[in-house]
Amino acid sequence: MVILLKVEERRLPKYMFMVIPVVTFGLAFLIGAILMYWAGVDPLSGYSAFLEGSLGSPTAIINSLVRMTPFLFMAVGIAFSNRVGVLNIGAEGQYIMGAIMATWVTLIFQNITHPALSILLSLIVAAIVGALWAMFAGALKVYLGVNEIVTTVIMNWLAFKILQWLLRGPLKSPESEMWPMSPPLKAHFPYIIPGTRLHLGFLIALILAVAAYYFLFKTNLGFKFRVTGSSPEVATYAGYDVKKFVLFSMAFSGAMAGLAGASEVLGVFHFLYEGIAVGLGYTSIIVALVGKNHPLAIIASAFMFGVIYNGVVFLQSATGLTYTFSKAIEGLIYLFFIVSEVLVLYRIRTIKVR
Repeated sequence: MVILLKVEERRLPKYMFMVIPVVTFGLAFLIGAILMYWAGVDPLSGYSAFLEGSLGSPTAIINSLVRMTPFLFMAVGIAFSNRVGVLNIGAEGQYIMGAIMATWVTLIFQNITHPALSILLSLIVAAIVGALWAMFAGALKVYLGVNEIVTTVIMNWLAFKILQWLLRGPLKSPESEMWPMSPPLKAHFPYIIPGTRLHLGFLIALILAVAAYYFLFKTNLGFKFRVTGSSPEVATYAGYDVKKFVLFSMAFSGAMAGLAGASEVLGVFHFLYEGIAVGLGYTSIIVALVGKNHPLAIIASAFMFGVIYNGVVFLQSATGLTYTFSKAIEGLIYLFFIVSEVLVLYRIRTIKVR
């Protein structure tokens, strides 16, 4: 007798998709509290600082909105490609390439054109380069059968090496002696609320998230994209051009990541440096999964992760925990989300075969 394991999807009421993240968030914080107590830190002080720094004031909320912006850009793009059945693990590299191109274009045009035109050109070029960077992996998949996961991970590494070379060469600021960084950008995003850090990139990300939702769920072409992802065989039988859909989904995903990189350069930092990505692309994959690959749900998911990201920074400074330890708590939250998705949404059934 042979026992087989079969993974089946559970049918859950819709309200559970809101309850699960909240419960998971609480469990992760409980484990984090135990770790802080073990490290000799008062968990109440740590989490008080976490909440104060991420939600405790209008300024804290605005900073969380600023941090959610790149997550929203990239997660919506990742969700789009996921809907078409393509796993884009390369948002990090596409983000870096977008940041590089936005910096380069801005440095060229900021002194010879109006700032608005310089910003527009930077966004266009960043989106195009991000799209092309992702489409290369898509083309290898549809024409040569190369796994897109492997390709996009390799291209992440390549993008970072290009960033390192540029910041030590063509894009290095003459005034920067110790740290590799670009010259400062004079043209940058206007702020939505004067006196705050909430920039135009946040509004662009929201608009594109709503537009992606409308396209995927309210148009005939969007329906074809979703059919392609759920059943490529059915899509092929129906006469859909599956290869073009895959390439377009990768291009859109890469363009969104490129815009995320441009948004950070033009809206937050106003210069380019090596640590500009810091794992944001990989975290955005989790943001898309928590948002169930639904552009509107991803808005809430991105905000939640923006809160986590900002809160952990304040937790670290208030408790004196090391950067590694505070990041471990942040990683626990991400891990609990992923595990809960698998355990709650799916069940394992045993089948006895004689």
